[in-house]
Amino acid sequence: MKQTEPDFWVLEYVTITKDPRSGLVVAIGGTEKAADILQRTGGFLSAAGPRGDYHRLPHGLPVEQQRLKATTASHGLLAAGHSFHLDPALNALATPDGEHEAALRYLAHLAERVAAAETSSEVAEDCCPSPEKSSSVPGSPPVTSKGPRPA
Repeated sequence: MKQTEPDFWVLEYVTITKDPRSGLVVAIGGTEKAADILQRTGGFLSAAGPRGDYHRLPHGLPVEQQRLKATTASHGLLAAGHSFHLDPALNALATPDGEHEAALRYLAHLAERVAAAETSSEVAEDCCPSPEKSSSVPGSPPVTSKGPRPA
């Protein structure tokens, strides 16, 4: 039996990183469905590049907003089953060693909310909160109208 090479979906893979020359947060690769997720959950804009379309965050966003939008978009991609790489410097859930416990509390709280959700819309809201409803403090849960934040 002859072994065949696997099919790699390289063009469907999304990389979210910060371009060192322009300082823009860009997302390269992916399908049209991934592009829609980037736009809806992270606020990415479509742009034409020399090697095809890519997505970027708007100019002039503060670093914390860039991190929050990139992290939110990556969670949307993850929830939809897309393969991606998020630059660790853009991961809003990455915390210094001293905040490891706060990150674990946040993830436990998020897991409880997802388990209690009754519809897929509630799950999406809990996993991919809009930036307007999210806390800007890494390791703390998003601020939503579903109840008090844990202590």
